[in-house]
Amino acid sequence: MAANETNKADITFFHPDLLEHRDGAPYLKGYRCKNCGQLDFPKLSPCPNCWGEEFETVKLSTSGKLYSVTDIFIGQAGMQTPYIFGYIDFPENLRIFAQLEGEPGSFQCDEEVELTAGEIRKNRDGLPLISYKFKKKSSATPPDLHRHYKT
Repeated sequence: MAANETNKADITFFHPDLLEHRDGAPYLKGYRCKNCGQLDFPKLSPCPNCWGEEFETVKLSTSGKLYSVTDIFIGQAGMQTPYIFGYIDFPENLRIFAQLEGEPGSFQCDEEVELTAGEIRKNRDGLPLISYKFKKKSSATPPDLHRHYKT
């Protein structure tokens, strides 16, 4: 048996303990300590607040506000540059570090972003690694078609 036949292909889905992607709508999993109620992302065990070791999984909000952002032009091996990272503040009082989907220079602090799943880089076999990312929040309000016309 050849050496490369014994190696399994690299995973193609990252962070199954953090990201749920069933039925089309992805969401992040927070972990709430059953002893003191502290919510963390990712899970910290034991709980840094009370040292508890039992947690319940909590579905986190799918949108938040961009706290900080940076465009990366010379980056990590395996990641096609440029790419964007940022910290997102969630309504649950969590701040999450994540890759952003979009063009460099297109994000600003305090901008609303929403969760998506997508390729974060290629694995050692050249296959896409899929994980959580954030993109600009799509407008829920349809454009006012009448504002350009005089009445």
